[in-house]
Amino acid sequence: MRKTRWLTALTAAAALTSLATPAQAADLRLSATSSVGLTCQIAGGRAGLQEGRFGGFIEGAYCTSNVQGESSRGAFGAGLTFDVFDAGLVSGYVLAGGGVQGNSTVLFAGVGARAGLDLVPVEGFVEAGVQRVNTVLQPIYGPRLTVGVTYRVNVGDLSRYAGPVPEAAGVAGGGAPVGAPEQCNLTPQEDAAAASAATVAAAREALSAVASSYSAGFSSFSYEVNVGSVSISGNSATVSGSVTISLTSRASGQRTTDTYPGTVNLVRSGCGWSATGYSRG
Repeated sequence: MRKTRWLTALTAAAALTSLATPAQAADLRLSATSSVGLTCQIAGGRAGLQEGRFGGFIEGAYCTSNVQGESSRGAFGAGLTFDVFDAGLVSGYVLAGGGVQGNSTVLFAGVGARAGLDLVPVEGFVEAGVQRVNTVLQPIYGPRLTVGVTYRVNVGDLSRYAGPVPEAAGVAGGGAPVGAPEQCNLTPQEDAAAASAATVAAAREALSAVASSYSAGFSSFSYEVNVGSVSISGNSATVSGSVTISLTSRASGQRTTDTYPGTVNLVRSGCGWSATGYSRG
């Protein structure tokens, strides 16, 4: 909620500033990015547009899983930036945005600095902040770091392209949750197996988010999901079990292994199940 308010405030502040300042030349910014191994993004690209103090961008990156035996994945997002100071060769800004990482949505916010010469269309930048990876079990908070090199292309004054703002199209709202079809033809054992499979899939998603978000602190992350009892009541289910995690500290080089018990809550989705939450113990 706090990050959502920040994003809303940032958008409003940028809009007010654009009303209070004269139109300026806009730059198209094409960037090559990386997290230099401190978070999941190994290499990526970004395309953005900036006019005055306000900017926006879209980006994509190759994201390491940091989990032994799991392949890497793509990460995609978009964000807004707002310049807070300009000291000639160096300018600073705040940013906020969101995207997807694997099967999870991501919210992020932070601060950044860019450095370059007015007469040279190339500049470097660094951004640091926090991100929240929203898995189906629980949100995962972690650091976010991006460094990059940008090539600027001037595209003129964007205000000359402004026209009437079209009315926003309506978005169809979702209906009430649909229960299981009458003809799923599932035995109790098959229904329980489906709940177990959904639990394992949700746990893998959450653990992968942990591994990629905290790759700066540890390496060689591996885990084992152990499903215990399954309890089904109508369209709700709970699955108890545990997760055994092994990892190596980058600071000390020491490898540790710990087991964490927990319970996953699920709701019926068609003939299958979807995880809705997790509790420790």
